[in-house]
Amino acid sequence: MKNKLLILFTIISAFSFAQNVAINATGAAPVASAMLDIASTSSGFLAPRMTTAQRIAIAAPATGLLVYDTTLSAFLYFDGVIWRLMAYSGGWLLAGNALTGTEFMGSTNGQSVRFFSNNLERMRLNATTEEIMMNTTAPTAGNILTSRSTNTLWPINGYVSGAGNVAAGYFENTSTSTAGFGVLGTVAGGSGAAGVRGTGNTANGSGVTGVGQSATAFGLRAHNTNASGTGALISSNGIAATYLIAGSGAAINGSVTGVWGRTSDASGTGGIFSGNAAGATNLIGGSGVSAVGTNIGVAGFSSSAANGVLRAGGYFDTNAGQSFAYVGARTAANVIRKIEGNGTVNTVVKDLNDKQVVLSAPEAPENLFQDFGQGQLVNGKVHITIDPIFAKNIIVNEKHPLRVFVQLKGDCNGVYVSNETATGFDVVELKGGTTNTKFTYFITANRADEVLSDGSVSKYSDERFAPSMGAQKTETKATRTLNDINETEINPRAQK
Repeated sequence: MKNKLLILFTIISAFSFAQNVAINATGAAPVASAMLDIASTSSGFLAPRMTTAQRIAIAAPATGLLVYDTTLSAFLYFDGVIWRLMAYSGGWLLAGNALTGTEFMGSTNGQSVRFFSNNLERMRLNATTEEIMMNTTAPTAGNILTSRSTNTLWPINGYVSGAGNVAAGYFENTSTSTAGFGVLGTVAGGSGAAGVRGTGNTANGSGVTGVGQSATAFGLRAHNTNASGTGALISSNGIAATYLIAGSGAAINGSVTGVWGRTSDASGTGGIFSGNAAGATNLIGGSGVSAVGTNIGVAGFSSSAANGVLRAGGYFDTNAGQSFAYVGARTAANVIRKIEGNGTVNTVVKDLNDKQVVLSAPEAPENLFQDFGQGQLVNGKVHITIDPIFAKNIIVNEKHPLRVFVQLKGDCNGVYVSNETATGFDVVELKGGTTNTKFTYFITANRADEVLSDGSVSKYSDERFAPSMGAQKTETKATRTLNDINETEINPRAQK
């Protein structure tokens, strides 16, 4: 009882005679810097306790007013505008927190949540929408997550390591829209920039892999809306990419092989190419390539302009030279070839049973033109004038004579041919005969040489058993088969 009276007296004395107050059981004076100095080793200070509703109901709270909120189990103080949690009072500790499952980070009112570093805002959670903004306070319309960078940093980078079948990023679109995307990339920057870029750095690694799972879904779709645009630009072997200025569906470049098309089916087609808005047509039994055009299916060109070099617009081969043919070719001797190859030249006709059979064309060791005609002796003699177009394209001289074969159509002493030139010849009856017998004739002559557009000469006239261009050498490229991408390898939902 005496001690309590002593403490009470001390308090009264302190309020009466001192500018600061000490409350303790020892009678010690308060520290000079404290208006109220409470000291104890066995009890604590108990602040006013109330519910959140009671705290909010306090009229005109003073700045610095402190209470303990029993609803939040936390100390709060009034900063002159709003009530704020005291540091580490029901908040998140730097060393971690023991959670019960009801805690959360964020705001309970209509204010955005902001994250700072170096006193600069780095991320914001919008108070009224689902938008999350990183490195910006202005979200892109329609985006939940907007991440921006104005320097060399990448706004988003997904990285994964280890040996598991995982993905550095996963995007799924389950909407019924026909215009939806799993990933959409656009570029508003300089030339060479990419909307979406993938890099395969390891063996069998792919820069970008797309998987389609239905007949109308596509593993990869490329589209260019510009009238002179290119849908896809692909290059390999470390070479620069080249594309058509007027645009194309795809521009594919390789230092050795530009495009390789292959089918695993025994009746499949390696590639179907359609021009002139034509549809896709292929052989039922399959082929390496099927080309379709309204007027021309396949066009082959040789871009070389060098003389003395074998070149051709097309080359076709069976079993590495067993049967081969050049089309639109020029030999190393600068002689133009329409078609050269081994085997026979044939056409197809129908027999008496309407079945198709083959006729073979006669061929000669020289380049010969032939023509047929008919005439009639007049008093045993006549001059035949050769068709001027035929005459223009043959050569007739001592080395290349005109060959004339006459078949009489009536009785006479017989005939002989004389005065053969490139423009005509005489038919004369033997023994001075004077009949008017009719006849037919067949003439043949060496084809005249041709001056080509580059000024060089294709020497047809002197060829006889000319050397063959021969079959081209072939090689079989080494191939490797990769397993198809399995959707369960990259789709976490498919594994459930």
